[in-house]
Amino acid sequence: MKNIHQPRFSVFFTLFLSVFILIAGTSCKKMLGLKLQQSVDHVTSTLDPRINKTALEYLQDRSYKSSSDTIFNLMYQGLRYAGIDSMEYAKTNRTFIFLHNDAIRRISAGKPTTDCFFGRYTIPGKTVTKWSDYPVSFVKNYFLYLISDGQYTFETLTPDNKEMQTLMPKNVDPLNPDGSMVLRVVNDRDSKIRVNDFPETISYTTQRFTLIRTGGIISNSGPIHVADRVIEYRVK
Repeated sequence: MKNIHQPRFSVFFTLFLSVFILIAGTSCKKMLGLKLQQSVDHVTSTLDPRINKTALEYLQDRSYKSSSDTIFNLMYQGLRYAGIDSMEYAKTNRTFIFLHNDAIRRISAGKPTTDCFFGRYTIPGKTVTKWSDYPVSFVKNYFLYLISDGQYTFETLTPDNKEMQTLMPKNVDPLNPDGSMVLRVVNDRDSKIRVNDFPETISYTTQRFTLIRTGGIISNSGPIHVADRVIEYRVK
């Protein structure tokens, strides 16, 4: 039987590599001028969701009190048109859905898109451009639907739907006679809050869910969730 000899080059290369690693590990500072990494205690922190003001104050601050931050201006205009008592947003132990301007009026090709309020709730023969194009009662009931008794936020919501009782009067909406809304937190790394996501809805079938843009803002009145698409309860 022939003897099998390892090539001399392989032996030499292995020896050279071992010596190089030993020198690099002990002389890194001298050769490259680099300092070895030191152990550091990293202090972790979580952003505080509390805003230390009522939902009403937060709405006003971001509607008209600042010339550079008016993301809730159209919502505020709608509340005024509907004649809703602003103190409803100062009451405690509630959950509020705030509408970003994009949830109310989003324009594409010169027309409101179907995922904003003015494009979803159309008027035959008319392009909706303002709240006064709708009956006052319709706008009022819609905004009452965006206020619920109880506090529903990341601490209380789960991947399973949780029903909230809104302030919208019962039997106003034939598709939603109880005036309820359901929320759940999606079980993924983004942990988004999803609105009215249940099998009987059109959004469930078409996979066009309403996701909360910014959730879990904690006001003195209760949690605030901001949506940038129209909120609706649509069954098949």
